[in-house]
Amino acid sequence: MFQVDGNTVVQLGAEDVPSLRALFERCHAFMTLVYGALEPDAAEQLLESLPPGKTLEDKFAFGLYADGTKQRLLGVLDAVRGFPEGDEWIIGMLLMDPDHRRAGLGARFLGAFEQWVRGQGAAGLRLVVQEQNPDALRFWQKQGYEVTGMTLQETPRRKNMIQLMHKPLVP
Repeated sequence: MFQVDGNTVVQLGAEDVPSLRALFERCHAFMTLVYGALEPDAAEQLLESLPPGKTLEDKFAFGLYADGTKQRLLGVLDAVRGFPEGDEWIIGMLLMDPDHRRAGLGARFLGAFEQWVRGQGAAGLRLVVQEQNPDALRFWQKQGYEVTGMTLQETPRRKNMIQLMHKPLVP
């Protein structure tokens, strides 16, 4: 799909579930913070979950693999096109391996994704940040996303207050 710092970004599929599970296990602190626990089928859920009215044709789960190989998954970014509006996309998750955080790789991964979705005709990106994750809020604000509101999110194990965020994409 595209490259980030010499690392390959690919569309994830069923063959990537073991790598995605391993990444989620390395990121267990985030999974527990947001979802209350790491669910056994979290990798499959990431690849299959969709907002109302969308199909798998609208779903994009990108994996950032180290050094152009499929040996180690460094990060994942999943998004759905055309939600909540036709020319916008929603990012469901951007998750980086803890060993590769705070060095700018996540920001560069996001930047490459933003450039790619502009080429797909996206006019803006939306996402949510859980209130108990202030580091994520700072990250997204630093990337140019603004809080547009708050609401309640219910997961099987917990309820979260979430901040709705948006970034217009200038062509």
